[in-house]
Amino acid sequence: MFKLGFYRNDELQEYYYSNLYNVEQNSNYKRLVIGLDKSHIDTILDFTSVLSEPFYLLYVLHTPRTCNEPGRYQSGAFTFGEISKLLNQFKNFFENDARHDMWIHSPKTNTTIVYDRHNRIFLYGFTKEHMHIIERKGLKKEPVSIPIPHVHNYNTKYDSAESKLLNEYQWNITPLHDEDRQ
Repeated sequence: MFKLGFYRNDELQEYYYSNLYNVEQNSNYKRLVIGLDKSHIDTILDFTSVLSEPFYLLYVLHTPRTCNEPGRYQSGAFTFGEISKLLNQFKNFFENDARHDMWIHSPKTNTTIVYDRHNRIFLYGFTKEHMHIIERKGLKKEPVSIPIPHVHNYNTKYDSAESKLLNEYQWNITPLHDEDRQ
């Protein structure tokens, strides 16, 4: 069971990145993009651990498989311990299902970490500490490219996790933005 796939020799296979990172910049932003082969949530927690509390989670449910409404689910304030508990509790769901994107924001450092449906991690407002984490993990500086064509998997196994996540926490729900839709 996997989140992102591609076809090789007419067979659907899991796609994973080769532990890469790159700096992308335009007139609107400068960001890191990271493509890992595994341990996405662990790495996101490493990146979050060097930021200042409180943290806010935006869960973007763009492709629900249950009776839940598509939308942007904004949390209240979390401590690092609380965000760590949530991410670890739903780790397999986040890492193995493409129905969602997730954002973590630290207002004090003005840093946003985005984990998208393509298994990429983006850091906006990244710090020296983030670069040290990347160096420590031995990531190679290369472009992080999505395979074309590719397949997103929405796994039945995680339908209960979708509902549990949305029911266990308090959310302020707003409609999807155009860029959230597939």
